[in-house]
Amino acid sequence: MAQGCMSFSLEKVQAAIDYIEENLLTDITPDKIAAHFFVSVPTLATAFKVVCGMTIMEYVRNRRLSLAGEELRDSDSSIISLAYKYSYETPEAFTKAFTRFHGFPPSFVRRAFPITKQFQPMRVTITVQGGWVNIVEESTGSLLTGKETKEACCKIETEKMCYRKEWNILYSLVRELQNSKIEFKVDGKTMIFAHGLELPLDKICLTFKWNDEETVKKFFGRDAEAKEGADGFKYFDATYREKKIRCMFYREGQGMDTDDFLYRNTDLVQINDVTVPVQSLEFYYKNAEKDSAHYKKVEEWLHARVQ
Repeated sequence: MAQGCMSFSLEKVQAAIDYIEENLLTDITPDKIAAHFFVSVPTLATAFKVVCGMTIMEYVRNRRLSLAGEELRDSDSSIISLAYKYSYETPEAFTKAFTRFHGFPPSFVRRAFPITKQFQPMRVTITVQGGWVNIVEESTGSLLTGKETKEACCKIETEKMCYRKEWNILYSLVRELQNSKIEFKVDGKTMIFAHGLELPLDKICLTFKWNDEETVKKFFGRDAEAKEGADGFKYFDATYREKKIRCMFYREGQGMDTDDFLYRNTDLVQINDVTVPVQSLEFYYKNAEKDSAHYKKVEEWLHARVQ
């Protein structure tokens, strides 16, 4: 931790987080928090940013919008009442912030898209490792894939989705793959489906590491060789719970770490209680033809996320 933060301990950072959680629905500011703990605003702000990886008001905003999404989904509260409850001056300002955070406007939640993004309260812990003392500060609540630490871009509850059967098959499959410690990501047209943009799903497409072909064959109980494709690509088709599964393998780029290759251009999607790496919609949008069947749908989704 930086020298200027030493006077504000990790325990006090956690105390500040607890104080924020207790006062989320009040007019809380860094000045008020600093005054409560008898420290300067710069000392508090620096320590919080070093430990939590975000500013105090970013944390407050993430928590408020997460709670607002839950309440909008689970209650009859109006958008205007939620805007004022979560400290937005106008419904328009709330709608803009909600859309930027969740990826879609509040009106979607009660129509065809009842999924909200979750940002849980942080907990600060200390881990001591090795012979020499090595303090590692961690803020739980983020999710890990490959070598990156990310948050899930959206949360899916399969029982609330239209294509419930397909979601339950995908959920069951990815759970079994993770339990078998087989690394993969959701790819192909399935990536659009897996982000919650539901569409008829004729097969589930997954990408695996090139050298894991035999392991994946054993998982699906398949003996035949994979078919060779262009550009260092091979694949085979299998079946899982009567659903066709396209298993794809891409040769890693020269000098590129295999984890980086598999997980590049990847988002995390939480499906029920599992976190799934999924090819990003941004990657699809940049590489698909504009007249592709689902291009417009993805474009509208991405546009809503940045508004």
